Amino acid sequence: MNDLGKAFSFPFKDPAWFSKSVIGVLFMFLCIFVVGFFILAGYFVQVTQRVMRRDPNPLPEWNDIGVKFIVGFKMIVVYFVYLLPVFLLYIPFAVLTVVGAVSGNDELSGLFAGIYMIGLVFIVIIPYSLFFAMLIPIIAYRFAANESIREALDIAEIFRIFKKNWQNTVIVALVQVGVQSFAGIGIIIFFIGIFFTILYAYLVSAYLHGALYLEHTAEGGAV
Repeated sequence: MNDLGKAFSFPFKDPAWFSKSVIGVLFMFLCIFVVGFFILAGYFVQVTQRVMRRDPNPLPEWNDIGVKFIVGFKMIVVYFVYLLPVFLLYIPFAVLTVVGAVSGNDELSGLFAGIYMIGLVFIVIIPYSLFFAMLIPIIAYRFAANESIREALDIAEIFRIFKKNWQNTVIVALVQVGVQSFAGIGIIIFFIGIFFTILYAYLVSAYLHGALYLEHTAEGGAV
């Protein structure tokens, strides 16, 4: 990957980076009302798209909010579909908890629920989360290419691309996880700082998705 350094510096090279960041933070506050999630997701997709087009200014303007909302909604649908199996596996835990409360046999039901949850976390959730994290960069740029949910859910093609270009994909995935985990340091500075650091972390991730697409295209691995 040749663009790792640019991913961390590009937001500050935009002449209007500060005002765009402030607006982004305001939309993060709107996440309290859910709508902010979709708009921000659409904004990050647009960052990826601009990088894929080699736009010299990858940081989009905060206009066309309706477009951002629709694009972001579709992107979140993609992530929801991938996470749906995990959500479904929580159902037996909920059933055991309810049965215990209704039957009055909380201890036995709680024991089974606890064993189930431990097994679920270590056997399913952790491995699946790692697996999903490795594929997110490819999933993200495949969606950004044509804003197609179907293309982002084409797991066979995503596996093909990953198998052919796994080294760079893993690097991007690890950097993405690292920078998003580090984003929480903003709370140490002052509370509102965490919104800036989270926004920055996801901008870096969105840039890396576009850069990975360019890398894969150059290697003949992305379609």
